[in-house]
Amino acid sequence: MNRNSLRSRVTTFYVGMLALALLVFSAAVYFGVKAFLTRSLERVLNNDAHSIVTDYLVPLDQKGDAWLAGEMSESYPQGTSDPFVRVSKGTRIMYESGDIRDPFVSVSTLPLPAKQEWFNAIHRERAKSGQLLVIYTLPNRMPDGSLIFVETGATIESIQHVLKSLFLILLLTTPVILIVAAIGGYLLMSRPLRPVVVLTEQAERIGRKELGGRLPIIPTGDELERLSLALNQMIERLEEVLAQNHRFSADASHELRTPLTIIRGELEALMQLPSLPSLVTDGIGSALEESNRMAKIVHSLMTISRLDCGGEQIEMVPVDLVAIIRMTLDHMGLLAEEKHISLRFESKQPAYVTEDPMRLKQIVVNLVDNAIKYTPNGGDVKVTVVIREKKVS
Repeated sequence: MNRNSLRSRVTTFYVGMLALALLVFSAAVYFGVKAFLTRSLERVLNNDAHSIVTDYLVPLDQKGDAWLAGEMSESYPQGTSDPFVRVSKGTRIMYESGDIRDPFVSVSTLPLPAKQEWFNAIHRERAKSGQLLVIYTLPNRMPDGSLIFVETGATIESIQHVLKSLFLILLLTTPVILIVAAIGGYLLMSRPLRPVVVLTEQAERIGRKELGGRLPIIPTGDELERLSLALNQMIERLEEVLAQNHRFSADASHELRTPLTIIRGELEALMQLPSLPSLVTDGIGSALEESNRMAKIVHSLMTISRLDCGGEQIEMVPVDLVAIIRMTLDHMGLLAEEKHISLRFESKQPAYVTEDPMRLKQIVVNLVDNAIKYTPNGGDVKVTVVIREKKVS
């Protein structure tokens, strides 16, 4: 998988956003469940304390302490009570349920209500065994003016057990969801990105042989359709500009052929005049040479224009480059002799290339002509053909 591809970047962004959403969701669920369980436990302790006051402390003056202990033992039996219950008057314990067994907490070691902020409120107490308890203390004023405290409490072990299980579930399911989402997102992205692949492949083919191709219009009604339309319009504008350049080159080269032919004819006629001074003859010869070079340039422009327009095809056939160079040098020997230049050619074996013979000969003529022109009189021009690794140089 290419990490820099659009599909990979979109999938990574999608999985990252999903991971962030799952993290926020998991945190909200965890703390929401924790708050709900804590409030539920506190509400149970509050209701139990008020029920004890209503059911057992209100008729206490008429029925006595023995009746209280008997009735309380039936509702909150010692040794199995969870939450625990304790009813105290000052330092005297009127009733106390048994120790909490799972996990074990000795209720008798818990301090009696002594702080004013504990009254009618929930407070947390750490037992000597290390367990954290939630205790609700409800004071009740008796008709004789004495205070009786009702305490209801429970450990938070059950809440912690539920929260631990919930944490493990979220911890295990979140990576699985992300992996499935990454694989599914990567596979699903192939369909919406398929038009982009088609556009890319078609764009790579345009211009290899001709510019007449167009990109397919993607009827999606979104940015991809606008992109394909814009690219096709750009290709049309480029074709118009190239067509104008081709027409200009063809027209210019065609228009230049006539005056060049006339100039060459006039110069050749002047060369036929008798008794011309040598200075004039040299000037006319130089002008003829430049007009011939200009005619070659114009001819090349016309050839290029016809090739661009498809009017002339290059004939690609196997050609012996050594034979063409040797024949060309034989024809151009007179030019070298005028400047007393030694024109030599070296080649140890034939060199075959696939090329158009006429174009190849024009290339050799231009190269040798430039070499003769820019070599001082009495110099040396050497042409060598070397074959290295099946390449001719």
